[in-house]
Amino acid sequence: MFNNISNKKNIVVFIGDDLRHKYFLSQLNLKNKILAVFIEKSQYPKPNPKTDNEKNAWKWFFERRKSFEEKTITPILNTKPLNNPDVFYVEKNGLNSPEILTKLKEISPDFIACFGTGILNEKILSKYPDCIFNLHIGIPRYYRGSSCNFWPIYNNDLKNLGAAVHLVEKGIDTGKVTGEKTIALESTDNEQVLMWKTLDVGTRLMSETIDKWKKGQLKLKKQAETGKLYKKNDFDPAAILKVKNMVESGELQSLIQLNLNKNT
Repeated sequence: MFNNISNKKNIVVFIGDDLRHKYFLSQLNLKNKILAVFIEKSQYPKPNPKTDNEKNAWKWFFERRKSFEEKTITPILNTKPLNNPDVFYVEKNGLNSPEILTKLKEISPDFIACFGTGILNEKILSKYPDCIFNLHIGIPRYYRGSSCNFWPIYNNDLKNLGAAVHLVEKGIDTGKVTGEKTIALESTDNEQVLMWKTLDVGTRLMSETIDKWKKGQLKLKKQAETGKLYKKNDFDPAAILKVKNMVESGELQSLIQLNLNKNT
């Protein structure tokens, strides 16, 4: 358990620049005074479809995600925040730059909430040990790395759709966990709803982590298992095509219903 550090209050947020990252920030800023936000430019590998079906699947997935997130997240972003933190825009992997380290030294953060950024290097980790906590959209003892709310769908492993908050250490998603939770399935869910639920659950977990940290009640649990590591390049048109076929054939709905039946 961490010592009582309620006198410390400098909360900083590291996020990517997509709507889901802005949602994360907006929810944390409803009841926490955020001192500064660093928004790192997101950059995904360009698709390399081998067939027209793969090309169409890639477009299908991202159009559906854009439409869903705009409908679901954009209205929430209008909620009035507790305060208006300073915002700094950073290039890809720019959080590791000497300029950002200098800026952080000026700010002197006590807690850094991280979601959707590149890997932080040893310099920043050594400056802020036991201080940086990452929202991982996935259960890290099964799924580590990128797009870990997609791979359980791809693997027919819906029971392990969820999120975790963990201390950022040298390994990728291997740090001690403050909490993890799987999502509740509903018969009307599609692939976008399933992935959205992991974000919602994970954001709540980060909010709970900050609350416990403020009260000096934060407990960390070492991960007993190390999940498979998925890289950004693994998330390719062929993988998306498989999920598209699952959605359009009704296989995903059948899988959801099968899991619901197991829990009744």
